[in-house]
Amino acid sequence: MSKEGGTAMARPKVPLISKRRALEVALEIINAEGIESLSIRRLAERLKVNGASLYHHFQNKDEIVVGAAQLALEGVRAPQTHDEPWRVWILRNARRLRQAFREYPDLVPVMLRRRPLSIGSMELETTAALLAKEGVPVGAIVPMLEALELAAIGSALHEARGDGGIDPDHDAERTPHLIRAFERRALSADEIFDKLCGQIIDTVVATAAERAASQEPEVPAARMLSPRQPQAGRTSPAKATA
Repeated sequence: MSKEGGTAMARPKVPLISKRRALEVALEIINAEGIESLSIRRLAERLKVNGASLYHHFQNKDEIVVGAAQLALEGVRAPQTHDEPWRVWILRNARRLRQAFREYPDLVPVMLRRRPLSIGSMELETTAALLAKEGVPVGAIVPMLEALELAAIGSALHEARGDGGIDPDHDAERTPHLIRAFERRALSADEIFDKLCGQIIDTVVATAAERAASQEPEVPAARMLSPRQPQAGRTSPAKATA
């Protein structure tokens, strides 16, 4: 017998459906019904196949969830060429990460565990290598990626609140100034996010560069002695000839 989180059934020798298609439908179920509604049986019903067919690609539901998270983050990629400035594509990746959090909020906890689950780990490695090659201070790379991820999460969660709970008809008399401020806001949520990410990039890179410049390179032990100062245990040429 198969178990959703335990021992899997024997995998069929010939797949009846592609792994990608299965993950695409899994994402649809998660998005429409929530992650708790996803199961081998539910996914098989949507795909119109026997549940055993899914074991050709997956051991259990957990593997499907991880695969769905990987698919959701598919657009967050380092470029294959150097045709555009690194700030352009790193901001684009931040936007795509935010969009993934917005589209699949139930997968946010899974995405946040992507390093232990190896979700996108090689993509992060490629990103770090490319940023270093582009001249980004090594000390800035991890803090910048972490800060951009925090901004994406915060922005996505904030937008999930909609209009912030303000009802213009109901709150017109109680909060007139707040309603007026909402109506005349100068920046959209997308513009706020872009400006925030721009500030994060500039600040983190500048801070890392300043700290790297302020750190004096270590002097090798062999060079710490003055050329005129004899090393301990050795006799100076003058004394040797005396």
